[in-house]
This record gives sequence, C-alpha cells and structure tokens, in this order.
Amino acid sequence: MKIKLSKTKYLNGLQCKKLLWYIYNEPEAIPEPDEATQAIFDQGHEVGDYAKKLFPEGVEVDHSGSFEAGLQSTKELISKRVPIFEAALTYKRCYARADILEPVGKDKWNLIEVKSSTEIKDVHYDDIGFQYYVYTGAGLKIDKCYLMCIDNTYIRKGDIDPNKLFKKIDITDEIKTSYSKTTEDNVAEMVKAIAAKTFIEIGVGAHCNDPYDCPLIEKCWSFLPERNVFLLYSNKKLPSVLIKKGILELAKIPEEYKLNEKNKIQVDCERTGKPYIDRDKIKEFLNLIKYPAYYMDFETCGSAIPLFDGSSPYQQIPFQFSVHVVKEKGAKTEHFSFLADGTNDPRPEFMSKLKEVMGTKGSVIAYNAGFEMGILKKCAEVLPKYKKWVESIEERMIDLLRPFRDFAYYHPKQNGSCSIKDVLPVLTDKSYDDLEIGDGITASKEYVRVTFTEDNQDKDKVRNLLEEYCGQDTMGMVDIVDKLYSFTK
Repeated sequence: MKIKLSKTKYLNGLQCKKLLWYIYNEPEAIPEPDEATQAIFDQGHEVGDYAKKLFPEGVEVDHSGSFEAGLQSTKELISKRVPIFEAALTYKRCYARADILEPVGKDKWNLIEVKSSTEIKDVHYDDIGFQYYVYTGAGLKIDKCYLMCIDNTYIRKGDIDPNKLFKKIDITDEIKTSYSKTTEDNVAEMVKAIAAKTFIEIGVGAHCNDPYDCPLIEKCWSFLPERNVFLLYSNKKLPSVLIKKGILELAKIPEEYKLNEKNKIQVDCERTGKPYIDRDKIKEFLNLIKYPAYYMDFETCGSAIPLFDGSSPYQQIPFQFSVHVVKEKGAKTEHFSFLADGTNDPRPEFMSKLKEVMGTKGSVIAYNAGFEMGILKKCAEVLPKYKKWVESIEERMIDLLRPFRDFAYYHPKQNGSCSIKDVLPVLTDKSYDDLEIGDGITASKEYVRVTFTEDNQDKDKVRNLLEEYCGQDTMGMVDIVDKLYSFTK
C-alpha cells in the first residue's frame, strides 16, 4: 500500500490510530458527515473566502485536475512570489495544502492557517506543525507561522471588513521549537499502524470526542449496553475508569465507588426503574411562580460572518419567540408567537412584539433561562430603549431547568440529561421525535436556508414547522409545571 498522509489524516491519527486504519483499509465503514458536521465545513469555507480578500494579489491553486497538476501549479506560483491559496507540497510520506502562503523578503514565506474558531486550540498547533514539517522538508523557508481566526469583538457596520473580522496569532516559536519536531516520529507510528493487518484496539473514552466527534463512535461503542456508565450525569472521568475495570452497566456500579449525590440518585433510579422525587424541593420551586405566568422560548441563528449591522461573529440573533400565558394557576393557556420574515435584522420587530406580549407583572418562565436573558441583554445593547424593560424581565425570570438540574426530580429515562427534550417525554405523553424540526440547530439552519438563500421553495412549510416546534417548547413547559404541581399534592 502506498501511504500518503494528508494533514487531515495526520490529525485523525493523533486522535485515534484505529480511525486512521479504517480510513485507509476499510473506508466504506466511515459514514458520511451528518448535517451538523457539514454545516461546520461549509462555514469554514465561507470564512476562508473572506480571509483570501486580505490578499488581493493571491492566486488559488487549481486542484480539480490530477494530484500532480496541483503540485506543479504550486511550484510555478512559488517561483512567481505571489500569495498562494491552497499551496500543495509533499515531503516523504506527507502531503499538505496551506490556506495561505505569503511571500516575505527575497526567499521566505509566512504560513497562515485560517480557522473559523475565535481562539487557538491545541489541535491547531498540531495542524500547523504538520504543515511546517512538510513545507520546510520540501525546501521552503518559513519565516512566521500564524493562526488567523475570528475576532469575536468585531461589530459589523456596513459591508464585512476582513481586516477587522480576523485576528492573527503568531505561534512561530511553539511550532519551531516543539510541534514540528514531533511530527516525523508521529508519522512513522501512523504508517506502521496503517500497514498492520488489523487495527490497534483502542478503548473508548474522552478521546472519542476530542478534539472532534469520531465518525466511528457507533461502531466502537457498540459493545456497551444501552444503559451504560456513560449516562452518568456531568461526570466525564469515571465512565472510562469503570469500563477499564469491566463495569459497563449503570445499575451495576459497585458501592465502593464514591458517587456524588446526583450520580447516586441516578444509579438508585436505574436499579429500581422508578423516578426520584423530592417533594419539598419541588414545592419550594413552585412557590416562586407568580401569576400571570409567561412561558417563553426563543429560536436564534448565528454564524462566523455577522448577518446584520450591530452584530458580532457567532452572536445569536433571535428570529422567533413563543409565549404561552397562564393567567392564574390551572387556567387555560393563551398563545402568542412571532417568526421574522424577510432579510432585514429581525431584532427590532422581535423586541417590539415580545414587549407587547409580556405584561408588567407575573413570572417569566424559561428553560435554561440564562440563554433567553443573554439574548435580551444583547438586543438591548443595540436597541437601548429596551434596557429598562429587559432589566424588569430579569427580575421576574424563573428557570424551569432548576428543579431538574438540582435533581429534585429525576427519571431513569432521562438518560443522565436535564434537557427539556428528555424531561418532557418522561413527565408527559409529548415528544420531539415526531417533529420534522425537533431541535434548535435544525430550526436555525432551516430558517436561514428559506430566508437568506434561493433554496426556499418549501418556505411556507418550513415556517409552519418552526411555529410547531417553538410552540411545543413553551406548551411543554406549561405541562411540566402542571406535572410538578401534581407531585406536591
């Protein structure tokens, strides 16, 4: 087998050599990227296009033809001393394509890697270290190594300004003194692993999701029972320890392992199959609710490239709300909703409509309320006339996540989660499984698609699905509170 390691495969190998073996020996076992992963890739391409605008004289290598043609094109552009996008070079068993090579002086180059993140991560050093190893091995003189990432303090005013959208971080010293020097040994180990008759057996653990979600998780984790120790709530270390000891089932964790109070409740519930209910804590929480009660939920969208003036990279822009109002305990609900239409900034109309609905007294209830409050505060920064009103909402706010995060109630079918997606089905007969749009990521993606792209022939259908989804969140909260009341009788 002729093995050629690209940068992506090198990073795969650092994460898991078993994954690397499959990529080369059984590539058909690797599933295609899911929609969420593909969306990350697409955003990365968009960010890369903006970075290229910083180098107007830059030339992109055409890789649509043969592998050799890309190498030859790169060689010709290097001789012309122009900024190069996707420059391709090989060295020994390795192959790399840099986002940007910038000529410096008579014969040197700056190596620039563009990322859609807002800060440097450990994996970025490995990424650039590999490229440095390949380029210097191929004969290039690299002067500086930079990570160019998103500056989340940038606020859009008019057209996107690439000079302000990005920040450049000089990591030359780290690359030259450390990361590039370990590459050759890493490559040798990876080539040996790839050439083996079968993969190296590597246990499951935190590395399966670090730095990226591994596409082989379903295959590698298939030996685990459905009710396994990874369901432990907010406990990342213990599951790996237990599995190494051969303890796989949540209900069979021995008493010798000192569990925290929440994990102990989980295991007890797992063994009995019954929920844990702390009626005093639930009653204490419910006593906070003052009527009329406003059950509120937002849907938002955000991207690396700010969509609107007065917004920053990755800032979540609210485009939809649902509010169910219960005027007094046990009363029927009234429903109010808003879903932005058109391509203008939705925030002014969103805030205006929401203020009309919310009244001046009574509790405002949200699930994970910090999210909604953060959105309102950010909106008030752009629309300062709402600042005092937002402050008044904060004084009325109650977080419905609280009794579940505190384990005042826990059901084993929550699977170690306090998300409304897991709590609602165990307390009521409602579920998100049958909804075509059943989660916030899909809601955001579909809203952006039918609002800002030409792929919008199903716009009316999508908008109806968005209304259904957001409405279920708030009506679901009403049902949850009703069920909590029943526990205190």
